[in-house]
Amino acid sequence: MTAVGTSGTIPGTVFVALPDLPGNTGAFGLLRDAFAEVRVASRRDRAITELTALGPGVSAAVVGVKERISAGVLDALPGLRVLGSVGTGTDHLDLTALRERGVRVVTTPGANAVSVAEHTMMMVLALAKRTLPGHQAALTGEDRAGMPEPPVELRGRRAGVLGAGATARALLPLLRAFGMEPLVWTRTPGDHPDLPTAPLEEVFRRSDVLSIHLPLAEGTRGLVGPRLLGLLPPGALVVNTARKEIFDLAALPDTVAARPDLRFAVDDFGLAADGTATALGGSALLSPHTAGVTAESLAAMQESAVRQTIDVLRG
Repeated sequence: MTAVGTSGTIPGTVFVALPDLPGNTGAFGLLRDAFAEVRVASRRDRAITELTALGPGVSAAVVGVKERISAGVLDALPGLRVLGSVGTGTDHLDLTALRERGVRVVTTPGANAVSVAEHTMMMVLALAKRTLPGHQAALTGEDRAGMPEPPVELRGRRAGVLGAGATARALLPLLRAFGMEPLVWTRTPGDHPDLPTAPLEEVFRRSDVLSIHLPLAEGTRGLVGPRLLGLLPPGALVVNTARKEIFDLAALPDTVAARPDLRFAVDDFGLAADGTATALGGSALLSPHTAGVTAESLAAMQESAVRQTIDVLRG
């Protein structure tokens, strides 16, 4: 853990769990100018240990989605007043425990929306154009003979979008640019009169491409399972750049076996370790939770989390 010289007046220590954040001179400069003391984790995998070791002197912390903030962690930090999380999701945070202890949580919704939308569109195109089988066929020398299916065009197809937040909205113009007609499902359609919304089952029945942009919460965990996936048209493409747990993971092997025509792409951590990659099979396109962390979006999220953290403490 590194202590950094500062000139700030906010009392207490701000702990930074992201060792790369000091490389963001704008965001890190704000911390140095604001706080009496800044401490930076020596390594990401030691961040929680180093954070709790600082004890009551910590008034603020800036973490990422890998840092799980539980009631036990909070018990060691009685002086914590604000927690800045670099990202949109909060499934790594015990929100009940934070609320009970009066800790304000700030996140960065929308800061990486374009990044996620572009990654999603890349995955849609890669599945439609059979990029992985084509790459393998070129390597083996089989060329087109090694591709079991030809590529397909996106123009004229319908794209179902689950969610109506910033990432979903950033994706819609990209889908339209490729000649696709979007159809959106949201739990609160009345809040989004400008979007072409439809009931959940209808979206699945009518979507040649399905893109998931939902937060992981009690009502969305395991939402996309055998029943809904079974409604998709033949050969549908399913892209999940949200959280893998929005799939019914336990049922995923049977679902894939029942619908071998579906093609999947998923962006998340631990896809090999928890068996998701095996369940989806060799035709799936996978990425290690990189959809929302382009250089530009990461810098924007870090600065947003830092600014909000400082603003809360300054009232």
